Amino acid sequence: MPFPIFFIHPPKSGGSTVISFFELNKGNDQFANFEWDRSGWESCRAKLLTTSIGGGHHPYGIHRILKRPVNYCTILRDPLARQISHYRYAANGKNGDVVRGTSVSITEALVQRGTLSLDEWVAESLGGKNLFVQMLSGHSVLNESSLDIAQTHLRQHIGTVGVCENMSDFLLGLCGMSGLKLPFYFETNRTRGSSKNKGHLSEAARQKFLEDNCLDYEIFRDANRMIERYADESGRIFSNALDLVRIIQAEINQLENPHVHSSIVFGFDEAFLSKVLSVIRRFDLAPIDEYLEFAQSRQPVLADLFEGFVDTIRDGVVSGWAVNLSRPDQRVPIEVRVDREVVASGWSGEPRPDVANAGYPSSHAGFSIPLPAGISDGFHVAISNSPESLHNAGIWRQGWHCA
Repeated sequence: MPFPIFFIHPPKSGGSTVISFFELNKGNDQFANFEWDRSGWESCRAKLLTTSIGGGHHPYGIHRILKRPVNYCTILRDPLARQISHYRYAANGKNGDVVRGTSVSITEALVQRGTLSLDEWVAESLGGKNLFVQMLSGHSVLNESSLDIAQTHLRQHIGTVGVCENMSDFLLGLCGMSGLKLPFYFETNRTRGSSKNKGHLSEAARQKFLEDNCLDYEIFRDANRMIERYADESGRIFSNALDLVRIIQAEINQLENPHVHSSIVFGFDEAFLSKVLSVIRRFDLAPIDEYLEFAQSRQPVLADLFEGFVDTIRDGVVSGWAVNLSRPDQRVPIEVRVDREVVASGWSGEPRPDVANAGYPSSHAGFSIPLPAGISDGFHVAISNSPESLHNAGIWRQGWHCA
């Protein structure tokens, strides 16, 4: 696979367990778990480009910051189950990791102190409202287009999607997309203690949550439909492999797991990794290998990833730059639109050494597009046939960027 894998990790959706899959396949401490202080960011970026696997609680769009294309994958979970899990995780101090320095929000601290009830947490979606749509669209503030963009990203840019409730299906598909060989995991960071006596959830709070998070339920249903369609299209070769994966996974689950209640922040035990691998080696993996060969032969074509900026409007000309990160040698088609109507168009390709000097993979990324007579207000600039957006794209009015 030519591009690094970036795992979009929605909190409390089984993501720590997914990371165990990467560790099994690539070795201990190979996953670049992104942190956002400056030293952490530089280290994580370098590690991702070296090991080709990484991720974090980061929304779609990391390719813009990396200035490199990535292969996205993600896992979702029933939104209400995720919300309740987050509450219980906060209530027990994040499995004790708060004591060891893991960050905690104000609302999580109130939960841990016992001053914020489950009912209040769920009714107000304090663990994130429509979090999946927010992360998959890349929109920090949701608007009427956010669901459409999240759905488009899911179809065109996210190579593999799974649901927490069917982890083995997801990891087998992820192996098919990535070329990794072992679709197995060991559970990590499960919330300690019984779910009993953790607060009562009223029907009123549940209904309010369902209404407030209707966008997340829509994207969750979309993901399940995509998963079902892939299994149907892959037929017996996928189902045979999945049957074997589940048999082996059941054996792995019998091992005494030192990580079941611990965060991946503190690393994995290499001795335990070896035990898991020894279980896997007892089996003939031929059905899995057959599926992987099949999947690699029919890889979906993902849409290109872009980055760019509209610099200015001067003397009736829109100028800026745009780079196709997936194929830097390709010029980028640009459109100027008023509402949905294309009123002018052009291509990148003009010399912009400053763009290359900033770390982007092209020195000919510039564009200059003359505006037609009578068009000076109310337009925006877009990449043709792509949900990817340019920074500073508009709406432009009287030479100023207004939205």
